[in-house]
Amino acid sequence: MSRKISQVGISLIKSFEGCRLTAYKPVPTETYWTIGWGHYGPDVKAGMTITQAQADSMLLSDLAKYEAYVNDASYVPVTAWLSQNQFDALTSFCYNCGNGSLKKLCVGRTITEIAQNITKYNKGGGNVLAGLVRRRKAELDLYNKADVSIKIESPKNKEDDTLELTSYQWTMLSTQVKALLAAGTITDKTWLTKIDKKTLATSELAWLSFIVAKK
Repeated sequence: MSRKISQVGISLIKSFEGCRLTAYKPVPTETYWTIGWGHYGPDVKAGMTITQAQADSMLLSDLAKYEAYVNDASYVPVTAWLSQNQFDALTSFCYNCGNGSLKKLCVGRTITEIAQNITKYNKGGGNVLAGLVRRRKAELDLYNKADVSIKIESPKNKEDDTLELTSYQWTMLSTQVKALLAAGTITDKTWLTKIDKKTLATSELAWLSFIVAKK
């Protein structure tokens, strides 16, 4: 089960990308040209033009690609515990910066640490760009905006409190643990029992997150 970016995230991307039906280079040092809603790659050539329908189609195709990266625990080890706003913000980030930067931003970091580093990705051609500063700020604001798609409570603020996750999060966690067991990274099948019974503790989740990040 993979999540999709919401309309809030799509609107953020559109607001910064804009839509241009003729190929252009926002930064002269870019390797490839850009067209439509920020579609970038070797398939875009100098002088190329497209219709609005083609631009919208490219956007949908590109969004699916970048959503897949954010859904992939090898790029975002904490993906199962992201809120919808956090998922949207990272999809926008990946859309703009690429999957390599997404992995560098997220691997080995907690949800909080990711937020602390988003705004560092504000350069183009080695120079700080005002547009990227604004975009990273908007993504960070969305990332930090509370929503109700994720709820992990620790009422007594104890490390061993039992987690309260959404059905989607438990499913994603079960899938990741099964993959770790199949690969031989872990061998204790009681992890799956705890997930099935929803009795996993906060400290145990932290350990699993570390193992997934190191995998």
